[in-house]
Amino acid sequence: MIGGLTPELTDYLVTIAYLVGKYGSRCCIRLVDIRRVLGVAKPTASLMVGKLVDMGLVERCERGVAVSELGLRVVEAVTRRHEVLENVFLQIGVDHEKACDIARKLEVALGVSDVEAIERRVPSYLSTCDKLECRFDSAIRARKR
Repeated sequence: MIGGLTPELTDYLVTIAYLVGKYGSRCCIRLVDIRRVLGVAKPTASLMVGKLVDMGLVERCERGVAVSELGLRVVEAVTRRHEVLENVFLQIGVDHEKACDIARKLEVALGVSDVEAIERRVPSYLSTCDKLECRFDSAIRARKR
C-alpha cells in the first residue's frame, strides 16, 4: 500500500472513486460534493484532497479532482482488503456494519502479506454487498460519530 495512507485519507479516496462511479467514468468530482458527502469543512477537505494529489492518487482537473490510475489500483486493493477482513469478522458472528467498520480501520494498517495470509487461511464468505459501496458507507458512518 502507499506509505502515509491513513483510514481517513482512504475515506476521501474511496469517496471520490465512489462518486466517479456514480457520475461517470472520467468525470471530475467537485470539492463541494466531497465536503457534502463526508460532512467536513472546506479547509479539511482541501487539505485531505491536496495530500491525495501529492501522493499521486487523485489528479486535479478543470472542475475538481479525478482518481488517477494509481488511485484506481489503490481503491481496488483497499476494497479487496476490506472484503477479506470483513469476511473474517462476519464468519465469527460480528454483524455486517460492525465488521465493515473494523475492516475499515485495519485495511491500511496490515501489510499485504498479512492480508494474503488471512485470505489463504480463512474460507471465503459470500457477502452480498458491493465492496466499494460498503467501504464508502463505512467512511460516511465514521464521519457521523
